[in-house]
Amino acid sequence: MSAISWLSGGSFRASTPAAPRGTFVAASLLALAFASCKTKADNASASASGQAAAQMLHFAFVTNNSSDFWNIAEKGVRKAEKDLGIKADVFRPLKGEVSDQQRFLEDIQVQNFDGVAISPIDADAMTPLLDKVAGKMSLVCDDSDAPKSKRVAYVGSNNVDAGRAAGKAALEALAASGAKTGKVALFVGRMDMQNAIDRKQGIDETLGKESGLEILPVFLDNADRTKAKKNVEDALARYPDLVLMIGIWSYNGPALAGATRASTREHKPAIVAFDEEEETLKAVQDGLIYATITQKPFEFGYQSMKLLKDAKDGKSVEKVVDTGLVTVEKPSLAEFWDQLKILKK
Repeated sequence: MSAISWLSGGSFRASTPAAPRGTFVAASLLALAFASCKTKADNASASASGQAAAQMLHFAFVTNNSSDFWNIAEKGVRKAEKDLGIKADVFRPLKGEVSDQQRFLEDIQVQNFDGVAISPIDADAMTPLLDKVAGKMSLVCDDSDAPKSKRVAYVGSNNVDAGRAAGKAALEALAASGAKTGKVALFVGRMDMQNAIDRKQGIDETLGKESGLEILPVFLDNADRTKAKKNVEDALARYPDLVLMIGIWSYNGPALAGATRASTREHKPAIVAFDEEEETLKAVQDGLIYATITQKPFEFGYQSMKLLKDAKDGKSVEKVVDTGLVTVEKPSLAEFWDQLKILKK
């Protein structure tokens, strides 16, 4: 029987002469040897892939709320994943509660993460837990610092400078509106976050020195957008001599714009905001918001991941990475918006 008829169980006949028995034995041994080598190679490849997966660093990125601002930061995290060969999970508290962040951190500690970046909601209250985490893995703060903790670095803006920039823009807005005296209202989620504390300091250092201006107690909304808008409505209704409003967190800009548009006041206060939410930028375009002080949230995400990887690799890291600020007014809005759209792709 030919080799073909043998392989096919005799159902196919070929005209080639039968091969010697030794030929089949040698061929079979060769096939077995090849199969053995292939199996070893496949096993080695699978083992290498498994080791690579096991060695891939796994980091956590914890925001302080769920605003659009953090969508841009997450883009930076995802870019870092590709560039640095890491894996990252993003945790976003829906209501901006300290308890949410505490729960995230407790889970992160038992899930084999290699490091965590966080924007702590209440730095002082959370410092013991942050230190506990820092004892197990590298800890980086971004956007809002916890300077008393054992974090290895802070990534973000100098928030005192950010407050000063807001104060400077506010003085320009007041000059443009012709207002020299009156009340000033500030709006923010919480005043126990370091970024809010620092920004308020910078605002006080500028506006607080101006005679004729009275800065009201801060309106707090606990990161609740409905409450944020209601606060603006209340301020507009309660203070007829209100000449200026400043929104300190990202979602305060849209709240200020929405409530002011709906207001029946004849003379509406000048507005300065923070960050680059879509409604804030539209209000700048319309002239309703004079300026918004923007940060670089993409860099928050990217640089936090890079610092965590460097720390894990045993490299020295900078204690503070200042990502800078940009004051966006109507003349500079188009260019800024174009760049923002590229970042969001």
